[in-house]
Amino acid sequence: MQQLELWDLLPSVENGFQNIKPLLFPNPRKAEKLRSLANGMTDAIAAKKNPPIAQLNPTRRRAGIADSLYQEALRLERIQSWLYAMAACAEQGNLPPILEGISAKTQLEVLASMSKDSWTDKDIEDVFASDGWYKEWVKKLKSAGIRTPQQCKRAIAALKELATERPKSTSEVEALEICQLKREAVWQKIPDYFPTPQHLLDQMIQLAELKPQIRVLEPSAGSGSICLELRAAGIEPDCFEVSPTLQEILTRQGFNLIGDDFMEATPHPIYHRVIMNPPFSLGNDIYHIQQAFKWLVPGGRLVSIVSCSYTFGTKHKYQHFRSWLRCLGATEFDNPAGSFLQSDRRTNVNTRMLVIDKPTHDKGNL
Repeated sequence: MQQLELWDLLPSVENGFQNIKPLLFPNPRKAEKLRSLANGMTDAIAAKKNPPIAQLNPTRRRAGIADSLYQEALRLERIQSWLYAMAACAEQGNLPPILEGISAKTQLEVLASMSKDSWTDKDIEDVFASDGWYKEWVKKLKSAGIRTPQQCKRAIAALKELATERPKSTSEVEALEICQLKREAVWQKIPDYFPTPQHLLDQMIQLAELKPQIRVLEPSAGSGSICLELRAAGIEPDCFEVSPTLQEILTRQGFNLIGDDFMEATPHPIYHRVIMNPPFSLGNDIYHIQQAFKWLVPGGRLVSIVSCSYTFGTKHKYQHFRSWLRCLGATEFDNPAGSFLQSDRRTNVNTRMLVIDKPTHDKGNL
């Protein structure tokens, strides 16, 4: 407990005004209780941020439920931050008197609901005058010593001052909006849009053997999963994307979108690497891979995910693709079964990984 000295009781003169230092009365027991309440919320917050429904095949309804749970997690985080701030003040002995009676999370939940920007002073007054549903709210507030609308407003103001939230920067707001657009893109069920799972991204970057200042193409960029990994490795790729929704997401992330329909573009062999997760439907992945190969400089490397269909398909296109891979000495191996069940948009299609090097007489250029 902090020891008071005589000087704490005496007035001091500063700039011509007499100021008396406030007496502090630390309350470690209350601080411990408030901190315990805050710690007890952590698991619930984590569960709402990552609910089981978010792991199911996405639908508009499921996405809506997951987003609602995430918003609830943010609300609980705010209450948790209040509890931690109050605990720190109680420990120091400077907890605002209007908050001294608060001892339960449910009391803060009421104040959190009434602290929304949409609530007016009149709304708060109506709560205290209500004989209906809000009676439970008033009962909880009175148990905390908050008995009038004026006291309620003072308590809300004190809480906001204790746990002042740092305004989000423009880049943080942009990042949140992009995350929301990505979630919406998943439940829109854009054809052939299945974001690459993280464990496959890690493997593709390793297989690509990236080097400084090389040019890289992502011909079916989706929402930018592969592009983001390349950026993290210090490379800004060029990319194509046919979906207007996904084009917006790529553009807002600052990626260099050089076209929409990759298959309609004239190949220019200017890239040292092509890294891709092409569309699988109707066997289109093999056409995309062969077209992407044309964009490589001699000695360049293509790394691509591909459906397993080409390994057993009897149609001419599959036979020709197998022969093409053999002629180039491509490296082929299976990805773990169910890899895309870990995608943001789940599918149980099994896949393989391809690594194809373009022949050259001077590989030293890379």
